[in-house]
Amino acid sequence: MKTIEKVIKDAVAASKYKSGVKEVLQSAKSSKLVIVSKSLDAGDRAKLDEQAKSAGVAVYEFDGNSVQLGKLCNKPFRITAIAIKGATDAEVKAVMAEQAK
Repeated sequence: MKTIEKVIKDAVAASKYKSGVKEVLQSAKSSKLVIVSKSLDAGDRAKLDEQAKSAGVAVYEFDGNSVQLGKLCNKPFRITAIAIKGATDAEVKAVMAEQAK
């Protein structure tokens, strides 16, 4: 299992996440990692990037669409963005290193 999938599943199991663009924008400051799907539109992506940058939070582009991200979160609907609150710094570094490859 990829590191990103483990981090998402752990956060969902512990209810330490927010999903949806509005929720993510509001909780960016208290998050450790923001994950966006490829199907997020450019306007919302720019807002999320700006908010995350000002809060010093890493942004990970999920290698799939919003339907796949929703399934990974055990939800029967699409999720374009998710903010992870319950991840360790080591997990965040591992996820970002995985994305850099």
